[in-house]
Amino acid sequence: MKLYIKQKVFALTEDFTVTDESGQIVYRVSGSFMRIPKKFEIYDTSNNLVCEIEKELFRMFSHFNIRTSTHDLVVKKNFSWFNHSISIVGSNWRLEGNILNRDFRIVSGSHPILSFSKAFFSFQDSYELNIANENDAVLCLAIVIVIDRLIAESSSANSSVHT
Repeated sequence: MKLYIKQKVFALTEDFTVTDESGQIVYRVSGSFMRIPKKFEIYDTSNNLVCEIEKELFRMFSHFNIRTSTHDLVVKKNFSWFNHSISIVGSNWRLEGNILNRDFRIVSGSHPILSFSKAFFSFQDSYELNIANENDAVLCLAIVIVIDRLIAESSSANSSVHT
């Protein structure tokens, strides 16, 4: 199953849609703008809440809780000197690949769960999620949202250190 996200870089809100291969909207993501703690909600086409993502406060390294009707996971940034180290707690899934370049995979053992890549455009970021099992779509989408947020936080932190 393939899902696509096109996100406006200069938008004042963090709301966006997720489409399938035929361009049909399959999920709507609503992100909190200027809210502490940061929160995202994923809705299906019937406007049912299918996932909540919320950042934990007061952590040395960012932690995001992901809750669906069947899963509770934590995606967290780990200490690392030279690269991004992100782990998925509450599952046997792990990340592989180049997180900073947004070209990575989630695997369970040697079995692929998700491959993710990002194409860069001038006013939009465009993502492709290739998900092995349709039942994992919401969870995979939530993890990708968190990873993108962690990368954005790191970029903001690095920018403020160098200014």
